[in-house]
Parts: sequence; C-alpha cells; structure tokens
Amino acid sequence: MLRFSIAAFLLVAKGTAQFKAVTQFFCVKIKEKIMTSNSCVRDYDARRNEARDIRDLTRDDAFNEFSTVEPITNGDEDKYTHLGFPGFASFSKALAHNSNGLVTESSFQSLISALQTGTQNAFQSVQLGGGVRKLVDPLNAYSYQLIGNDSNGARMAAAPTFSSRSTAIDMVERYWMALCRDIPFNQYFSNPVIADACADLNALGFEQEFGFACTPQTLFRGPYTGCDVGPHVSQFLLQDFNFGNQPIHQRQRYPREGLDYMTDFSGWFQINNGIVDPSGSDNLLGERRIISLRDGGQWVHIDFPHQAGLWASIILLGLRAGASSAIPYANGDITTSVPFGSLGGPDLSIQPALAGVYALKHAWFQKWCVHRRLRPEEYAHRLELFRRGDLGTSPSDPLNDNQFNQLFGEGADVWRQTSVLEKILVHNQMQNQMNFRNDPNGTWLLPMAFPEGCPTHPAYPGGHSAFAAAAATTVKALFKDGPFPNPVIPSPDGQNLLPYTGPALTIHGELNKFIANVTLFRDGAGMHWRTDGTASGRNTPPGSSGQGIETGGNLLGERLAVSMLRDLKRTYREELGTFSFQGLSGNTIAV
Repeated sequence: MLRFSIAAFLLVAKGTAQFKAVTQFFCVKIKEKIMTSNSCVRDYDARRNEARDIRDLTRDDAFNEFSTVEPITNGDEDKYTHLGFPGFASFSKALAHNSNGLVTESSFQSLISALQTGTQNAFQSVQLGGGVRKLVDPLNAYSYQLIGNDSNGARMAAAPTFSSRSTAIDMVERYWMALCRDIPFNQYFSNPVIADACADLNALGFEQEFGFACTPQTLFRGPYTGCDVGPHVSQFLLQDFNFGNQPIHQRQRYPREGLDYMTDFSGWFQINNGIVDPSGSDNLLGERRIISLRDGGQWVHIDFPHQAGLWASIILLGLRAGASSAIPYANGDITTSVPFGSLGGPDLSIQPALAGVYALKHAWFQKWCVHRRLRPEEYAHRLELFRRGDLGTSPSDPLNDNQFNQLFGEGADVWRQTSVLEKILVHNQMQNQMNFRNDPNGTWLLPMAFPEGCPTHPAYPGGHSAFAAAAATTVKALFKDGPFPNPVIPSPDGQNLLPYTGPALTIHGELNKFIANVTLFRDGAGMHWRTDGTASGRNTPPGSSGQGIETGGNLLGERLAVSMLRDLKRTYREELGTFSFQGLSGNTIAV
C-alpha cells in the first residue's frame, strides 16, 4: 500500500518541486535501509548504561578504599618547634634561611599556611629565600585522578624520626655512597673502601634497621627477591632494544669522575637558599653503560617518570617474553585473532608508563601535605653546624655536646661510633682545594653528585621510588615470570655488552632489581634516604630480619599500581583471568 501511494504521488508530482523533494527523501530512506542491513545492529542505550556502570564501579572502589583516618607523621615538626628550632628537622630548601643556614620561622610558617589552604593563590604568598629556585609543584599534591585510588586517601608509615638510629645509620650509608661513587660495580669484591663501608655499616646495626647485612654483593642494593643476584645493574637498564624502527643502545652521558658539589658552606648556603640554581651545569664527558653509582645517578638525574615503565615493557616485547596467563591471547582461550590496541604492544607498553605518572600524585601528597621530611644534604648541614661551633657549646668535642645529644637523640651515638665523618672531612677538603672553593680544611657536608643538589620538594617518599615501583608492578602483572633471555653485563669500560654467565636471572627478579636501581641510584647521588624508597626489615621477602617500616615509596607505588590494574581489568571485552605475581614483601598479589 505504501509503495503504491508513493508511486502514485510521484506520477502526479512529476516535474514539480514536490517531486524533487520526495525523490530526495525517498533516496535517503533507501540508503539508510541499505546501510542498516549491512551494519552490525547494536543497542547503544545498553552500551551507554554499561559504560556508566563501569565508571560507577571504578568510582565506588576508589571511594571505599579512600582512608579518612588522619595520616601518621613522625612528630618532628612539633618536637623541634617546642625545642626552639622550628623547621630544624623538616624540608626547607629554597625558603628563606638565617646566616647559619637554618630556615627562618616566618618563611617556614608561610609554607605551612599555604599547604593548609592548598590553593594556587595561597602558594603565591610563600616566602622564598632567593627566588631563583622555586618549589616543585606543591599543587600536584591536591590533584585528582580518574583511574586507581585517589592520592589523598592513601596511607603509609611515618618516616623515621630525625633523632632515630635508623636515620643516622641511613645517613652514614649516604656518606659511604658518596665515597664509593666512582668505584666500578665489578670491583666491589676487591676494593678496600667497599670493605670499610661494609664493616662500618654492619658494626652500626645496618641489618637491624634495613633487614640484611652488607657484603660486596649486597652493598647499595635493594632488599627484594632478585636484587642481590648477578650484576648490580638490572637487565632493564643494560639491554639494547628497538623503539619502533629506532635502535636504542643503553649508553648514556656520564659525569666526570671525582667531581662532587656543595662541599663548602657558602656554596651550600647559596644553593639551599635558592639564591643560585646551577641546574644543567653537569660536567659530562662521553657515553657509556652504567658501571658505577655516579653513572646510575646521572640516569635518574634527567629521566622522565614514564621512561622506566615504557622501556621495561618494550624490552620484554622485543625479547618476545610471555604475556601473563591471565590474558586470553596468551593462555590459548583466543585462537582466531591477535592482540593489538587491547592487551597487545600499544597497550602493554603504555599502562606501566601511565602507572608511573600517576604514582607521582601519590608521592606528592605524602611529600607536601603529610611528612615534609628534610633531605640528606640538610641533615648533613645540621652536623656541620656542630663541627663549626655554630651550634652547641663544645666546638672541640661537638659529638659529645649536650645540645647535640638533645637534637640528634639516639642517632648521636651512631655518630660517635662511625668512622665515616673523618673520611668525609678529608674528601671534602680535597674537593674544596681542587675546585677552589671555600672551607679548604673540609666540612661534614654531604658531597652531592648534581651541581644543584637535591630538588626543591621534600624527601619522603621518593618520587622515583614510587613511579619505578608502580611501573614495574604493572609490568609484573602483564608479563609472566621466567628466566631472563640472553642476559648481559657491561664491559669494564662500559662501552660494550658481554654475555652474562653467573647465577640465573629471572624477569620478575630483574624488575625488582630495576625498582631498587632507580630508587637507590637517587640515594647514591645524595638525593634520598634509603627509607624514602625501599621497604625494609620485616616488610621485605621472608628471611629478612630487623624492624623496618611498613612502606617507603616502593610499596606506595606498588599499591597504586594494583588499584589501577583493578580498574583497568573491567574495561576489556576480552575475558581476563587473575593477574597473580609476587609483591615486594614476598606476598602473592592477585588482581
């Protein structure tokens, strides 16, 4: 009937304007019918509802895991304010300082006030010391994220107190790292300075604080499974790979050996106050593989947060490492297609990188809004004030001074036991004389690997430690464990790669080592405390002794990655199984 009516109308209206309009309408309807008949009919209302439900589940999980309990701090800010030294045990770099290098109370309080308000306008009122060096992105502490748990709802253990034995022994390790900065890793078993470092740290109780004894094989390494096996440097920082069509050879620019910075008081003061900013003035000589702490420090000096995870996943894809058995393309559940945009190369490479970037949000909240831990270079400055006689009443015997005992607490005894301060004094004497700096008789300041010293944000937790762990945890979930294919070691001069023939290395073990390398290379450059990054003692794999703390940046990053994997899994059309792998504490993580 409809066809007859249309045909009759066309005969009547032929040659008229109505005819043209009707024919155009009719052609459109026919085209729509053809397109419909050749396309996949879908219920887009249902799809819209499903997309909403997935977003709701993601929202609800993040909401339910958001802790509203007040974060725990170590109490140092209140303690030293009551002792008459506000900011003494807190981060203050780039703020205004007195002539002795201690932060002024008004400048420190201006930072605290801005952090309590947390707005862009509030931070415009922070009183900086010189204005050349700025604070690094405190507003990131308040930013939100749309995947994984919210940064402000995450909780971690408080950093060890300024006056604890843990912090003092940690600082002794910072000094030894500086003294060992240029010793090649392959010479650790024969070098007398390495032997002295192990003996000193062990005598002070390093194992009690951090969970393992120091030997040439374990010194300056992480506490996790695989970290003490084979070469010091992870395969993920050694292996060459192809970045698309571009070959990447993992040689990097290396700094001049024997050159440290901020070893004289006036130079330290100028940089700490933000009056000068020597960033970018590194003395770089050439290119080679990472063969020493100084080389490793330079890798983590100018890397990108997403670089660690991106490269690790690309290396495994290039080695044709097996994907997790949770992925149906890998376990044989899907046999008629191959992965690409989901669970293939583009996806497996970007997810670890994304986790690394989001981990910075979690680290930044803890740094600025909770802990505000001072950097090792600031702790060393407090020691130097007693050596110089600017604090205390016994300049001839500063380590037994009553005020020293009051401010350094249990840590004071560590400084009376260790031999490292004498060696640092001589080291800095040589640095200052060779480089025409002040204080030609030396100082107790921490020799820094970077001209600008530490960045201008608080120490705890380490940003590198959080993003490396988040990225590597995601890689662990996406790639199964197994022997690492064709492992290598650098040649003694760092120019080439040689086959590695020692104890077997595993993929997940090298990922743990990768986390530890990125974390502890920052420590080796003087940037961080060990407890800023690596977990320790009872919180590391079974067999580790000591007390430890629940989490540094590594475990914070691991937890963030797990929450992101939880959210990511429900976005796939593929039917995924359970991602199961060993966590940093030796526990089994199932997502």
